[in-house]
Amino acid sequence: MLIKYNKTSLGFVLMITLIVVIGVFSVYMVKSISAETERLYNHPFTVSNAAREIKINMISMHRSMKDVALAQNNVQLDTASAAVEAYEKKVFNNFVVIFDRFLGDKEKIHRVYQSFIAWREIRNEVIALMRAGKPDAAAQITKGKGADHVQRLTDEIQELVNFAAAKAAEFRQNSQENAQKSVIAMSALAALAFILSVLISVFIMRKQKHSAEEINKRAHLIDQNIMIAQLNLDGDVVEISNALCRYIGMLRQNIVGTPSHLFTTGDDAEALQETMWHYLKTGTQWRGEIKRVTGDGTAKWAKMTILPALNGDYVIDGYTCILQDMTSKKLSLTDNLTTLGNRRQYEETLEREISLAKRNDTYLTLAILDIDFFKNYNDRYGHPQGDTALARVGKAIISCMRRPNDYTFRIGGEEFAVLFSSVERDESRRFLDIIRQTVEDMSIPHEASKVSKHLTISIGGATMKGASLIDAEHLYIDADKALYLAKEGRNQTVMA
Repeated sequence: MLIKYNKTSLGFVLMITLIVVIGVFSVYMVKSISAETERLYNHPFTVSNAAREIKINMISMHRSMKDVALAQNNVQLDTASAAVEAYEKKVFNNFVVIFDRFLGDKEKIHRVYQSFIAWREIRNEVIALMRAGKPDAAAQITKGKGADHVQRLTDEIQELVNFAAAKAAEFRQNSQENAQKSVIAMSALAALAFILSVLISVFIMRKQKHSAEEINKRAHLIDQNIMIAQLNLDGDVVEISNALCRYIGMLRQNIVGTPSHLFTTGDDAEALQETMWHYLKTGTQWRGEIKRVTGDGTAKWAKMTILPALNGDYVIDGYTCILQDMTSKKLSLTDNLTTLGNRRQYEETLEREISLAKRNDTYLTLAILDIDFFKNYNDRYGHPQGDTALARVGKAIISCMRRPNDYTFRIGGEEFAVLFSSVERDESRRFLDIIRQTVEDMSIPHEASKVSKHLTISIGGATMKGASLIDAEHLYIDADKALYLAKEGRNQTVMA
């Protein structure tokens, strides 16, 4: 019995020993393979992706340089130049990644980087020529040495991609060799490995079941709490979360396969959708606010981000929309009668736009609009009719807003404010006069007016360039002075 016990014990000890050996060896090999895989992802793949993004942004920059060379005015030139700078920033960010992760000769990266810096000199030359009114010379440089330099730079970047691919192949080979060693060692211990594999299989199955449950839970949480949708290239809904379905007020089966209209149905929906598609078709994302009006007339607002989805060839094959309900916040910033921004939103927006104008040294226009003889209107027609007139004036002002950076507010009683940027003084006056004429063309009867038989407005505007802007108070004072002059004659637009 003692001998039998000893043999059993020895067998048990051997089994334990072999299991420990298998475990230690497996852990060692797994860590080795994992290390190679981690190196593969942290270095070659990261460098390759960053280099490819540089190529994409270089091509986009060159296209934007064509827009620079074709710019017809300063606004178009500034817009195209800003696009070039945005792509340059992305290129710089990717160079940071490559400098950090590249495993080859860093001098090669420095050469490519210096080549990119040299391209910026060409870019500056083209922009300078355009600002000097020499579009032909600018176009010649863009098509000539600009295009040649971009091609050379693209070829140099491809060398980095090729090097990263070679490193990836090297790491992959190391992983395969380690895997082969692991197979040989495991085969030598086949009997006990089988037992161990059964135990591991049971463990893995339990783990997978648990992971699947966790994934399903997270998917359910996302579906029920995050407003997200997948769109195809035409903007039709491919997939949508129940959270977004509830926000829209429709069932999923009635939404999937139908046009999304980018989920906006506000008064300016058509113009906003046109702007959104303009951004998306150029391959960039769009962020902003949208408005939806439900069947019962209830308004909802949301922050929306639309991200282009790229396939393996870096071609857009759809879009991802993510929405965040901001109705409660928006209502706190909205005038209930006219649905325009209220005084609080006016102050927040004005401070933000002043900061942007200072940073970019662009023009900013603030206009104060006042309904002529509105007290007489209320006395004649009554306050309910006066509220209706205010709402109609607000709607008329909104109808004139065309650009993403056009804002309008009701800042008190019969007083409105309009804020917009990147427009010079004379053009600002013409735009404001269109608003004035639009209100008058509504032909709202106003028999108590002393200037017209219809309801009219007076407008005072002030335009300043970023470098001249002091603060919101000074801009408002200038606009208010202009309004005072406008009200001396009524139904007119005066610029400070």
